[in-house]
Amino acid sequence: MEQQEFQKRLEELGRLAQEKENRLRTEEVREFLKDMELTEEQFQLVFAYLASRLVTVEGYVPAKEESEEKEAKLTPEEQEFLDQYRKELEYIVSLEEEELLELCRAAEEGDGGAKARLTEQLLPEVIQAARGLAGQGLPLGDLVQEGNIGLMLAMETLGLREEGQTPLDYLKQEIRTAVLQALEEQQTERQAGSLLAERLNHLRDGIKKLSDELERKVSLEELSMFMDMPVEEIEDLLKLAGEGTGDDGENTEEGQA
Repeated sequence: MEQQEFQKRLEELGRLAQEKENRLRTEEVREFLKDMELTEEQFQLVFAYLASRLVTVEGYVPAKEESEEKEAKLTPEEQEFLDQYRKELEYIVSLEEEELLELCRAAEEGDGGAKARLTEQLLPEVIQAARGLAGQGLPLGDLVQEGNIGLMLAMETLGLREEGQTPLDYLKQEIRTAVLQALEEQQTERQAGSLLAERLNHLRDGIKKLSDELERKVSLEELSMFMDMPVEEIEDLLKLAGEGTGDDGENTEEGQA
């Protein structure tokens, strides 16, 4: 496998992900790269690469690093939530796998009672997934909520699972995928917030510098030329910051930026 050719295919895969709103399934990635004759380990690296580019790869579960083997320490509030949640699950009598599979078959056929019982049986899986991913930016309660939502949605799509995948494996995978997606979305929002802050700071510096040079308020058009930024972008940034563009709609005061 030539490095240059592999890099080219990765770029093509990235474009495919963009066309699909940065969401791919593992089987799509495998099909796209099937002519490359990659090993399973190499496919895992491809999945990790896509995840690092904020592409959600459905079905991919990142391997834990050695430093992550120990569960993250919970806050007192999170520990209290976890203890209370586990206490509420104590009444659930765990079923044997054969009974669970029978519930899966009934749920797949649309049996509402079977769906409710199966959901109840898998609540400990939600706790396990949320607990394993705690400490990465979202409170444990939020992670549990996202896992519960993922479980409920997965109940309605049991028939869409991959060929050869058991219903229980599918449901457990969807729980973890829902929790991971919540973390990814939170990270994306955080990055977007940091980028906005950087752009605003850059704009404020430009306003101050140009105002000092001209010894007066500057117009949006002057600022646009000085910073090589479209007027619309400057207006949007100031509006997002709640700072406005001046009373007359054209000038911006140094104190406001």
